Amino acid sequence: MTRLVGIIAHELPAAAGGSPFDHYVVATGYAKAVARTGATPVSIPMVGLDDPDALRRVIERFDAIVLTGGADVDPSTYRRERLPECGPSSSARDSADIAAARACVDLDIPTLAICRGVQVLNVALGGTLTQHIDDHMVIEQASSRAHGLDVRPDSTLASILGPGPHWSNSLHHQCIDTLGAGVRVVARADDATVEAIEVEQAPNVLGVQWHPELLRHDDSHLGLFRWLFER
Repeated sequence: MTRLVGIIAHELPAAAGGSPFDHYVVATGYAKAVARTGATPVSIPMVGLDDPDALRRVIERFDAIVLTGGADVDPSTYRRERLPECGPSSSARDSADIAAARACVDLDIPTLAICRGVQVLNVALGGTLTQHIDDHMVIEQASSRAHGLDVRPDSTLASILGPGPHWSNSLHHQCIDTLGAGVRVVARADDATVEAIEVEQAPNVLGVQWHPELLRHDDSHLGLFRWLFER
C-alpha cells in the first residue's frame, strides 16, 4: 500500500523566486528523505484551509505530516516584542503553520516537525521562543556533525536514533524557550539548547531542531522519516 506523507508547503513570492508568479514550495531535501523511505511525498499548499475543519479533513487524508523549516516565527504569535536580532517573518505562513501543528496534535497523526517546525509546534501549544542564540547557524556543516546531542533514554527519539553517541547538524538562530502545554524536552545540544520535544497528549508527534533531511545519508537520521509511517 502506498503511504502518503504530506509536507506543509509555504508561499514563495514572485519577487523572491525570480518568477512573475507566486509559488508554493517545499525544499527538495524533505521530499527526497520521505521518498528514500519508500513513502510518497506530497506537497500541501496551505491555501483555502482557513477553516479548522477543512484543514483537519485534508490532514486526515495523509499517513503522516512534515512541518518544515524556514523563516523566523513572528514574536507576536507568542506574545513577545520583536528584538533587532529577529529575522523577517510571514504572518500568513505563521498562521497556517500554527493551525497545521494544532491539527496534527489534535489528531495525533504521525508528525515530524523540523527546525522552524519544532518552534511552531511549541508556539502552537502556548510556548515561547528565544529570538536569537549564537553559534547554532553552522551552514558549512549542513550535511555533517555540528554538535552532540544528549538524548533522553526513555524517549521515542532515543528508540528511533538507536544507541549513541548522538549528534546533529545545526541551522538555526532561534530556539525553544518556555515549553508549551504537554511538551517534554527529549534532547539537548552540548550547550543545553533544546533540540527535540515530544508531546504528552500526542505521542505520534515529534519535533527536532536540526535538519534530518540533510542527513538522510545517515541511517539514524533517515530513521526519523521511516518512523513516520511505521507508527
